[in-house]
Amino acid sequence: MTDSAPSDPASTRPVPARDFDGLYKALLEAHPRDALHLLCGARLDGRAVVLDGPTEQPRQRSRQRDKVFLVRRDDGMPADIYHVEVQVQRTEDFQERMVAYWAALALKYRRAEHRIHQVVLWPLGGGYPGRFTRDRARLDYRSVNVPDDLDPGMLLASPLAPLALWSQKPPPDLAERVADRIAATSALEEQLVQIELGMLVGGSLAAQVLDALRRRGMTDVLRQTETGREIARENREQGLEQGRVDGMRALLRARYGDLTDLDDLARRLAGRDHDGNIARIVAGATLTELRS
Repeated sequence: MTDSAPSDPASTRPVPARDFDGLYKALLEAHPRDALHLLCGARLDGRAVVLDGPTEQPRQRSRQRDKVFLVRRDDGMPADIYHVEVQVQRTEDFQERMVAYWAALALKYRRAEHRIHQVVLWPLGGGYPGRFTRDRARLDYRSVNVPDDLDPGMLLASPLAPLALWSQKPPPDLAERVADRIAATSALEEQLVQIELGMLVGGSLAAQVLDALRRRGMTDVLRQTETGREIARENREQGLEQGRVDGMRALLRARYGDLTDLDDLARRLAGRDHDGNIARIVAGATLTELRS
């Protein structure tokens, strides 16, 4: 949807908007009833049939709606069409696109038989208020700022639990409860989606969730996530760096004895032209030259 957005004030890692977009859509697809009820305010009974609708606009295949759900009822009521957009940041043309989305849906689903509901989810908050007016036309849609508008308690009691990590009023045991919900999920693919979504919060909160998941014996699952692979890469890089420092320390001790600044000098020489500094030591460089 948009290029990038910060995930959390405590995190300096930029979060690609497509991560939110794709993970939210995966969550919607896996749990449409929970999503429609908690995120869209839909009132569904057990008899309602929820179908995944088309996302492409006619004759404009490069522009896609995020998710469309068709809810059919057997009580004679009109069918409800829920169009759900996930938007990380405001863009200048966003509200005009919502009008275009509505028009395309209105052409496909005739007014006499269907009711169209548009819902925009703002994962980081700060969304438009949900009303667009131009000339004599007006479009009203439901605008949901996830951090402010959703009840964390209700989210934590549902498969959408990771969304509570962005709440402005979280419970004190938030990370533990999110980890409990993820661990209780039976389908591996859903666990992976929930974990990846939870990691987007960044900062210390993401670290707390990771630690809680490890304590629940989910290390094997974590290894299959992008976050787990990133951690493994960092561990390998740190191990390689530490190995270079250890080797440099051993070489310095063998050549010059126990120096007062041995550890500091080894780290500095290993971090700056490691191979070149080894060659200098072997060639007989003085400590003054190495320290300069």
